[in-house]
Amino acid sequence: MEESRWKLIVSRNLVACRKAAGFTQLQLAEKLNYSDKAVSKWERGESLPDISILCELAQLYGVTLDYLVTEHADKKPALFGTEKRRRRALITGMSCLLVCFIATLLFSLLYLFRAQAERQWLIFVWALPICGILCVVFGSVWGNRYHRTVAVSALVWEIAFSLYMTLSLPNRWLIFVVAVPLQLLAVLWFFLVRKR
Repeated sequence: MEESRWKLIVSRNLVACRKAAGFTQLQLAEKLNYSDKAVSKWERGESLPDISILCELAQLYGVTLDYLVTEHADKKPALFGTEKRRRRALITGMSCLLVCFIATLLFSLLYLFRAQAERQWLIFVWALPICGILCVVFGSVWGNRYHRTVAVSALVWEIAFSLYMTLSLPNRWLIFVVAVPLQLLAVLWFFLVRKR
């Protein structure tokens, strides 16, 4: 295939991806540490970006390098960075809302059928770590190291808080003392584990 054809295919894909991600040429140029004139030349098909820049663009848009250099009949990208992140955040949020709904349902049923249940409010307290577990799972599947570390850290403190509220021990504040080294382990793990 001749070079002008390659430039045309790549330029069309770059324009479609940038628009789907919601970036202007200037915003994209700032993210790549390039000038907006260079981005404009790529998108007009006057020049091709280096392979390293193409790889960076593919990662930024959430597509493969093959997608950027292949002609597409529909001219519309599937699902890109910003939209994909929004959808994943929505799924995570709706999963946590489902946990809250189930907790509310259990609370209501216990209230209706057990008039003397004075600690049934703990259902809501234990819904927190369940939401935390969901966030850890989704963070492991979709997120990066930062997401996983924040999710694990939140889970550690949610479990400590739930235990503190549930147990009636004289020195139950020591639960939080135990949570501190777990928190430190999560942060150290974050800094020590290398990118794949």
